[in-house]
Amino acid sequence: MAIDRTLLGTKLLVSVPRDRIGALDSRCRWRSFEPDEVILNLDDQTTDIYFIARGEVRVTVFSQTGRTVIMRDLKDGDHFGEYSAIDGEPRSASIIALTRTLVAQMPAPSFQDLLAEFPSIAHAVMISMAGAIRTLNERVVEFSTLGVRNRIHAELLRLARAGRVIEGTGRISPPPTHAEIASRISTHREAVTRELKQLENQSLLERTRGAFVIKDLGELERMVEDARAGRSE
Repeated sequence: MAIDRTLLGTKLLVSVPRDRIGALDSRCRWRSFEPDEVILNLDDQTTDIYFIARGEVRVTVFSQTGRTVIMRDLKDGDHFGEYSAIDGEPRSASIIALTRTLVAQMPAPSFQDLLAEFPSIAHAVMISMAGAIRTLNERVVEFSTLGVRNRIHAELLRLARAGRVIEGTGRISPPPTHAEIASRISTHREAVTRELKQLENQSLLERTRGAFVIKDLGELERMVEDARAGRSE
């Protein structure tokens, strides 16, 4: 376990000199979590930032009716909690471990010192936040203008682009469950099952062992753009 307790693999801190990482390691509280264990709760008042040394976590928001909305998944080298570390406000989402996970919990003042000392880190945080805002804007438009089947297409397109893309083919691995896709786009599992089957019938989706393969990303993108333009459901 001790050999994993280093921030060397953290993407956000790649510009920090290697000889400084050891000092940062000692300023963090290292914590382990089991699958399905809650790391942070929505509206939690803490302000530390977390770096994932090993494992995978899910960012979620729970509605007042109990519906779970999946925002995104994070893995080794990623970070979370920077919003509260910067503005001191309560947590904007819940974080749940998907696998056995080891995180480094850094106090907000230490993180703010890093932002001041390393402009490249501050720039990377701004880029990350801008990307999050763009994704949220995209989702708001989809919820307001697209039907369920087209929201499924849009989510598959996002997941495929975030995965491995080769010559117009996208690979989503590991494949999300139908319930997970439903939670991402605020619908029910049965609707996802029907649409995935339809995409298979159209030879746009192939299920392999350990992956969903989008066989023609260009065609799926065209379908989403047509829907956004009002040219289909």
